[in-house]
Amino acid sequence: MLKGIISSASVALLLAGCSNTPSYDQETNRYLHDVQSLVTQKFGDTGRYAGQRCVVTAERRADGLYNVLRTEGNEALCLKAWQSVSSARGMPLPPKNAPQQLVFVFPPAS
Repeated sequence: MLKGIISSASVALLLAGCSNTPSYDQETNRYLHDVQSLVTQKFGDTGRYAGQRCVVTAERRADGLYNVLRTEGNEALCLKAWQSVSSARGMPLPPKNAPQQLVFVFPPAS
């Protein structure tokens, strides 16, 4: 299964369990960028979490929001990241080839 990785610096996609990066079309890359922007807008103050990291795996629901499946990292940061991912509204509709699961890396770039 393909997973989209959304990081603070850029959008990168990885094949689950592999180190190879598949390429997506421009429409899918734009969608991933838009999702990243909406989630990071919800995050707020990044300076508070300097030096900390959290990885959030989330799955797209039918209503366009994301359910957080798991978090890994600093507990306080992961709680804030969980809230940012699960409360982001106005997500764009995914293109046909968009992955169902995304991995967000926090904190986002300021």
